[in-house]
Amino acid sequence: MTKRWKRFGAVMLAVSIVAAACGDDDEGETTETTVAEDGESTETTVAEGGGGGEGAAPSCTGESDGVLHIGTVLPETGNLAFLGPPEFAGVELAVQEINEAGGVLGAEVELSQGDSGDTSTEIANQTVDRHLEAGVDAFIGAASSGVSFTFIDKLVENCKIHFSPANTSPDFTTYPDDGLYFRTAPSDVLQGRVLADMMIADGITTATIIALQDPYGEGLLNYTKLPFEEQGGEVVEDFTYDPQAASFEAEVDQIVAADAEALVLIGFEESVKILTALFEKGYTPDAKAIYLVDGNVGNSLGENFEPGQLVGVKGTLPAAEITDDFQARMLEIDPELDDYSYGPEAYDAVIIVALATEIAGTDDPAAVAAEISGVTRDGTVCTAFAECMELIAAGEDIDYDGPSGPQTFGPEGEPTEASFAILAYDENNRVGEGVATEYKFAKI
Repeated sequence: MTKRWKRFGAVMLAVSIVAAACGDDDEGETTETTVAEDGESTETTVAEGGGGGEGAAPSCTGESDGVLHIGTVLPETGNLAFLGPPEFAGVELAVQEINEAGGVLGAEVELSQGDSGDTSTEIANQTVDRHLEAGVDAFIGAASSGVSFTFIDKLVENCKIHFSPANTSPDFTTYPDDGLYFRTAPSDVLQGRVLADMMIADGITTATIIALQDPYGEGLLNYTKLPFEEQGGEVVEDFTYDPQAASFEAEVDQIVAADAEALVLIGFEESVKILTALFEKGYTPDAKAIYLVDGNVGNSLGENFEPGQLVGVKGTLPAAEITDDFQARMLEIDPELDDYSYGPEAYDAVIIVALATEIAGTDDPAAVAAEISGVTRDGTVCTAFAECMELIAAGEDIDYDGPSGPQTFGPEGEPTEASFAILAYDENNRVGEGVATEYKFAKI
């Protein structure tokens, strides 16, 4: 069984989508960055507010029995198992609070939990098939973009909602999902921009970028490379690798030979093996800048190295500030949590589906999906399920802003607003501990 990684240190530095290169925004304003599919961006300073459209309603007609049934396809095992605990806890907390507030459509929400495994297994599809047989309306997961791509078509064929709290592959933005796919995690078009901006701000002029060979890795590689080069940086080498390989010696030799100022390592738990081999060859963070991403940065990675070995290593993570209250509520669900990564996003995915179900007046997934984007925008702001339900009962349009931040979905069913954390390792190989926390926010 894969060891659970502990992620998301107690303290971290978060940056806006345009990152440090833009400096501090004026009070009451945000920097709006529009990122095109080719990686190019334009920036303007705007007052708070914003709009956008809503996606087309699904063409299918789903089944309805009057009870909203949520099913998870999240990692209990596999190379993203470290993300499982906070995501499961977020879903369970949301369902618990919904039912304590009276449920949806006058009935309690049902919850069926399930494992996603990773792309080396068929666990995800086995879980999906079991949930389909049980009549699940909305599927929460997977964490891995690659795993989600293994069952997204099946959910479209069965007219079911597919809602991920952690998929970041840009490929989902234009995927033919019939308006049934949603995510509360921002596209890696944004994370790549943050990473590139950070490297430029750090004075990096040359970089090697390597990524695991899957939609997440390949997408983030491309959307980091493009804006880095756009700002004058040179990518000396970029390539992908098989995360299931027994050895990464060839990849390590290629990195060392490239001799760039910086390395961007886009991977999952196999990153430990790659970094260990690099350090043995003298490629260490006191000599080279090393950058990680949301798939590998965290406290558990630090447990595999001698104290101080990771000082200087940085990483990016999509994240909004998590309040003490939300952490306490999550800990009531799982007292062993040491990490909250994507827990707020999982929580919000369930709340958004539940509110859309109440507005639709049915648990027919097609009808619910048609209301999801509207729940996140252009109405009266509410921040808790019960509060939002009161507004709905009063006939008001709502704009739900949850613990993962103001989602404000665009036509593609994904966030148009996001914040990112830049995490740095200390002498104890812990992320961000003892460092003042700063959060900035921007829109695309």
